[in-house]
Amino acid sequence: MTAAFQDLNLRMGEPQEPAGPIEHARIRVARCLATDPGGSWVAERDGEVVGCALAIVREGVWGLSLLVVRPDAQSGGAGRELLARTFEYGNGARGWIVLASRDPRALRSYARIGLDLHPAVAARGQARPAAMPPEVRSGTPADLPLTESVDRAVRGAAHGEDILAMLEAGGELLVLPERGYVVVRNGNVRQLAAFDDEAAATLLRAALASGDGREASVEWMTAAQNWAIRACLDAGLELKTDIGGVFLGGDVGPFSPYLPSGAYL
Repeated sequence: MTAAFQDLNLRMGEPQEPAGPIEHARIRVARCLATDPGGSWVAERDGEVVGCALAIVREGVWGLSLLVVRPDAQSGGAGRELLARTFEYGNGARGWIVLASRDPRALRSYARIGLDLHPAVAARGQARPAAMPPEVRSGTPADLPLTESVDRAVRGAAHGEDILAMLEAGGELLVLPERGYVVVRNGNVRQLAAFDDEAAATLLRAALASGDGREASVEWMTAAQNWAIRACLDAGLELKTDIGGVFLGGDVGPFSPYLPSGAYL
């Protein structure tokens, strides 16, 4: 997985990014294997794993959690077959979500399976010092009913205990009671959902404030998330167009105000 992402950065003329903690990747893979073994596939060549794909279904909404192919095995059909198997796992789903990298081959593949592309931007940088909004508090597993209610409103399906997996991987849950939540890790927004734009912007400000001056990132902002773009600019972050796009199909709710997670969509 690391080799595939580093190869993408190289091909796009961008600096290599350090690999994340392996334990976080293990938590993600273990969660998908536990809930969706039928959506979990690997590709082999000469007895070696050269690719992996993970798809999940939550309350009728399918999402592609991961699709990677080792650089020396790309453009040989492994990625196409992995995508076909995971997409087939979503037969009967009423909605589909993919967060695509900027790789032209990935963008082409997801467009060809009939999903609609929503171009996205990211925001990165050091957020201006700001006080934590007083109405936002730390969340606990007892707040899962709120996360589920908000998820169903904005994306048509709840994440359920995916939230707990995100916390196990080092995330922090922040809650605006009765209005929304955000998962943040080291100042980086991992997932955000709210019932209204004002609540979503408040949660985003809280997430950025929690970073204590560290480099922050907010990803997967489409035209439907202008509330997030404004909040990021107000915080002093810079917009970046090097992220790829959000592909959606079927019934995934309004998908706003919402910032999806790469792992759980």
